[in-house]
Amino acid sequence: MVVFLARSDQSESDRFHPKTARNHYVFGIIGLGITILSVFLTYSLLVGIVSLVPLLSTTAIAFVGVVTWVVVWLLLDLAYEHYVRKRSTSSETYPD
Repeated sequence: MVVFLARSDQSESDRFHPKTARNHYVFGIIGLGITILSVFLTYSLLVGIVSLVPLLSTTAIAFVGVVTWVVVWLLLDLAYEHYVRKRSTSSETYPD
């Protein structure tokens, strides 16, 4: 997975990775929004589950939030990369 693009010119190896660092950060922000919304909607269920460990309940809530954010971020990033690869290979197969 390409996280940063160190040079501005695109070589042959960058053909399948046209995304830049900006796209990666945008997916992080979108993932954060999805995570905030999902934690907000499931907060009562989450509190009910983590109340089983009273001393670590706030830590568990924070951990679930961070892990959810990272997983959503990676899923969005990988889905976009798959979409770009599929689109670039289909355009090479069927040129205009």
